[in-house]
Amino acid sequence: MPKILPAKERTQIEVGGIMMSLEIHYDWRMSVRISLAKDKAILRVPILTPPVVKEKHIEWARLWIHKKLSKNDDLKNRYIPKEYRTNDVLKIYDKEYIFKIIEVDDRKSASGKLIQQVIEITIPQSATIVQRQKAISTLLSKIFSALYLPAVTKRVNEWNNLHFKKEIIRINLRNNQSNWGSCSTNKTISISSRLLLAPTAILDYIIVHELAHLVHHNHSSQYWTLVEKVMPNYMEAEQWLKKNGEAIQW
Repeated sequence: MPKILPAKERTQIEVGGIMMSLEIHYDWRMSVRISLAKDKAILRVPILTPPVVKEKHIEWARLWIHKKLSKNDDLKNRYIPKEYRTNDVLKIYDKEYIFKIIEVDDRKSASGKLIQQVIEITIPQSATIVQRQKAISTLLSKIFSALYLPAVTKRVNEWNNLHFKKEIIRINLRNNQSNWGSCSTNKTISISSRLLLAPTAILDYIIVHELAHLVHHNHSSQYWTLVEKVMPNYMEAEQWLKKNGEAIQW
């Protein structure tokens, strides 16, 4: 008899008026567990759970999530999809961009382009709010990463030339959700494109944070001493990100 392997499925649940993605994992386990990730909830159930019992677990998870969100507005706001409408304004540093949302009945995928100061997004009319938000978020990151990469690259090089003087092979802007930046051992620095929506001082801190990893590829005391030497008030940026980071989303 072939071995049954763990699997997962995706669905959506309504929690206090919010449609939330729920990922159900069928694991080799005896108990049930629910947890909240960046953009979804994860329910872990025993692999042979019958459908009727699974529905009971989903309802239990929904009530657990509702209790959590009702106690924490910042946490709740994380799961409220951004809605973009025609004539909405997106501000990046000193420039404002206007949305033009075009819904097409027979379209299967979304596309976007920037025409001067107008962000033109074409999206399937049948897309759900969650699907719209995810598609537009990806498009915005792609559009503005390409537009602002030269400026961010210049800023990285300025900080590097002034304080570090290390070799950099590549600089990327990506729609990172798990971190604000990274520095690989092959001297590639990646910055989250979400920082284009943050104050310049916050972007500068992440740049310094990653450049310091070219000297110390760890978070040792020597590493933090170097960061503080270059940016004495770096803790202000850390605190700003802890307070406001969840709200910085495309």
